[in-house]
Amino acid sequence: MNTAERRIGRAGTISRVIVALGLLYLALTHDGLSWRLTWYDAVLGLITFPAAMIVTGLAASRLAGQAIHFTGPLGVTVNTAVIVALLANPYTAGGAELFYGITLLVAAWCGQPGCEATVMSNLILGRDDQIGCPAFTPIDALETRRRGPGQRPANHPQAERV
Repeated sequence: MNTAERRIGRAGTISRVIVALGLLYLALTHDGLSWRLTWYDAVLGLITFPAAMIVTGLAASRLAGQAIHFTGPLGVTVNTAVIVALLANPYTAGGAELFYGITLLVAAWCGQPGCEATVMSNLILGRDDQIGCPAFTPIDALETRRRGPGQRPANHPQAERV
């Protein structure tokens, strides 16, 4: 990210932490009693999905040259479909829960708005790409409106919304 300033408020941070802990619980346990993290869940959640997002960030950097903000209704719809597909598939669900859980904690820590899927690539590549998130985009928008235009962070992206 190009800014060290937090761009989400208290509600955005707390909601991300709560959802992250729930996802990590689901990823790491089975029926609430035993550990169920498999090697392929760890590979998907800690290597494959983050690498895919970094490659996507590199492609966006090369093709667009500026931050991508796919945060409109179409962006939220596409991202929702991807999340549902990953979580509904028994072969990717554990890895997706692990990936989204960890990146939600990082997003909460860094104060990055939008979808948590872009947080790692943004940190590594120094970008500010955002994808519309079905759960957190409305919270972030509400908090931004409540802050008012005079209190908007100096580095707030003014990119066109798709």
